[in-house]
Amino acid sequence: MAGGFFRGTNVEQDPRFGDVSEKMIGQAKFSSVLKKPVNMSKVNLEAIKPWIADKINTLLGIEDDVLFDFVVNMLEESNTPDARTIQVNLAGFLEDKAPEFMQNLWSVLLEAQQSEGGIPESFIRNKMKELRLKREEEERAAALIRASNTRLREQSQQRRPRSGRHSRWDADNIESSSRGKPERASSSYSRSYRNSRDHDSRRDYRRRSRTRSCSKSRSKSPSKRRLS
Repeated sequence: MAGGFFRGTNVEQDPRFGDVSEKMIGQAKFSSVLKKPVNMSKVNLEAIKPWIADKINTLLGIEDDVLFDFVVNMLEESNTPDARTIQVNLAGFLEDKAPEFMQNLWSVLLEAQQSEGGIPESFIRNKMKELRLKREEEERAAALIRASNTRLREQSQQRRPRSGRHSRWDADNIESSSRGKPERASSSYSRSYRNSRDHDSRRDYRRRSRTRSCSKSRSKSPSKRRLS
């Protein structure tokens, strides 16, 4: 093929794209942060990937896995990636937002290479703040639950009489029941006593009746008894 371009060559192998890239780099504006070199061997890229994905989603308003993979691949190609080349390559995706993205990304990478473990100190502080807020939220929720349970117990105790204390209605019932038991006992005793008296009276009446009949029979004259 003309121009020395063969199938399978990449952008770096094609001088035409190299000229274009150099021309775009000369025309673009870059943040002063991008002049500082980054050693990717000192950076924990896995810890920064979520930040990259979130930043892309914020700038575009949608999730773009293709752009995310493109950024990660450019950072993994070399231990000393060229920030200006990355910004030019991202201009086709982010357009005028590419400088802002690269300034933030390069600041994160510079902080990461100076931190222990390759994780930016700001990430650690933000994570600790997030955990603290989560713990405080859980404590507030637990306090609300305890307060709600306390109110429910108080309302339950107010609805029912306390142990050892009775209402006026209960006191009247207790008093009437205490009076009723002896009355029932005395009434049963009275009935038995009246029954025994009635029985004695009937027995005395029969006895007197027999006595009177005997007296009458003796008082009859002999003549009358003979006549009879």
